Amino acid sequence: MSLDRGTLVAWGVPATLVVAISVGLTLGQAGFASGPEPPRFSGSTVVHGLPSLFAPARLPSRVRVAVVRDAAAADYYDSPAQLDTIVRAWRAALTAIGAEASIVPSSELARAAAARVLVIPSAPCLTIATREAIERAGARGQGLIVTGAAGTHDAGCRHIGYGLLVALTGASRVEVLRDRSMVYVAVPYGGPLSADVPPGARIDVHPASQIALRGAPRDAIHAGYELRPAPADGSPLLDGALTHAVYEQARVVYWGFELNDVVDVPWNRDVVALLVRNSVAWAAARPLATVEPWPSGRAAAVVLAQDVEYQFANARYAADSLRAIGVPGTFFVTSGMARRHRRIAKGLLRAGEVGSHTENHRLLGGLDETQRDLTALLGTPVSGLRPPEEQFDLATMAGWLAAGGTYLLGANDARSVAPELLPVGRDTLILIPRTGADDVALMVRSARDAAATETRYGDDFAHVRALGGVYTLSYHSQLLARPENVPVLARLARTFARDTTVWLATAADVAGWWQARARIETDVRMRSTSRLDVTVRNRGTLPVEGAVVRVTLPAARRVIRSDGRLLAADAGVARVLIPHLGKGESRTISIVW
Repeated sequence: MSLDRGTLVAWGVPATLVVAISVGLTLGQAGFASGPEPPRFSGSTVVHGLPSLFAPARLPSRVRVAVVRDAAAADYYDSPAQLDTIVRAWRAALTAIGAEASIVPSSELARAAAARVLVIPSAPCLTIATREAIERAGARGQGLIVTGAAGTHDAGCRHIGYGLLVALTGASRVEVLRDRSMVYVAVPYGGPLSADVPPGARIDVHPASQIALRGAPRDAIHAGYELRPAPADGSPLLDGALTHAVYEQARVVYWGFELNDVVDVPWNRDVVALLVRNSVAWAAARPLATVEPWPSGRAAAVVLAQDVEYQFANARYAADSLRAIGVPGTFFVTSGMARRHRRIAKGLLRAGEVGSHTENHRLLGGLDETQRDLTALLGTPVSGLRPPEEQFDLATMAGWLAAGGTYLLGANDARSVAPELLPVGRDTLILIPRTGADDVALMVRSARDAAATETRYGDDFAHVRALGGVYTLSYHSQLLARPENVPVLARLARTFARDTTVWLATAADVAGWWQARARIETDVRMRSTSRLDVTVRNRGTLPVEGAVVRVTLPAARRVIRSDGRLLAADAGVARVLIPHLGKGESRTISIVW
């Protein structure tokens, strides 16, 4: 499955940022205690160093931005060079997204009057001049981006508290993160700052007195390695890492961490570049249009994936139950056993999708052979591979693509709860993440306690759903698919089916959607102070059904009319459903507020 990276765009965001991800947490769930490097499956180790294909992090139009170098802040650090490094990093990041960026000393802030956005990075000590510039920005509606412990000290570097941060963000409490060997920031799906960012994307940050907020909108949260919220001092909801707010007439974006502290790997760089672009666009009141993550405006997706290996015949119990409920299943079969259970294997295809779990569950080679055997058995090629024990490498990925496969389901280093497009040579492989525990971890370790297993699966689903990603319920033919355990699976499937905001799909459907979505381009043009046009283009070779374009408007107003089909949205947001977008088709939609 070749994907032209030059046409890659997209990743959108639906309307509401879910606060529930931070409710009812305990320190035991947070996963942020000091200790060694987090344990990784071999596949995760490979993915950890790989880039993923992202939408271009470019502003839709040029924005003038002034990065303030505060003279008092320079005295806070051991050397003024530390502040200079931070300031230059912001200028470089802003230039990379297409902004017209300059560094302005606090003594020359009159030069910054024409800038659309002021950036005040990591300036604990602030001169009177910078504080006055913030007040002028609030009065005239100049955008503000503020990071770190800004303004917690006066011009003489005497501590004065978090009053400025509370005023700018509306937070009810502000705290410094302490005693963490690594800081993780997760970006839930929703809100203007997550446009084009994969749902639940995790950023790894070196510890450096990062700030946590409570009460402000959570555009990103401080989290553990597994993306569970990790609030400061274990205090529920005190985990905000990134937020947007309005201070008088100014749009404000606050970062509780600093660019220079982000671990320098391709994934982190790409996510942060999008966050910088989104921060500037929102602060400058520039509209952005993106394609939402899931078709028809769904909030999340669910895949029920069974590894059909030992006790192969059990697979039919799960398949029959899911068919009766009306929920599709995905069955990754060992092709050697499928040849010995031909009737059951063909029946699984009627219950959803069949993929490969390799030929014999022991070797990662022979991918051509497993594809050939399953194609002969089922009458159609299979597109998905589930590597045994999530052991895979680049050779596995390349081998599966060469065998005619398109996607792989496995661990992705817990770096997001979204599918990824991974470049493999000249081709592209879709990786669908397995998030949360499977029945091997749950049923074996809990003496096969079905009730505890059901509770944990439900909790994992709620967590991924709140992040806006795809929840993969991973289970096995010899465990949850056993006749006595299938009622647990059935109850979970009914719970998922009752949630009409969730897309229940096969893994192949999710992979196909993610591929098609990545080929949709959007472009926004302002036509007046209360009207814009959005052009949507399908650069793919197949039609796209149910795409939803989300537009962040330049004003917190409600849409009054459009020539597209509008979905429910908050003020300042337009969501337009495009039922069908043909191959190569382009459509322009007008929106008036």
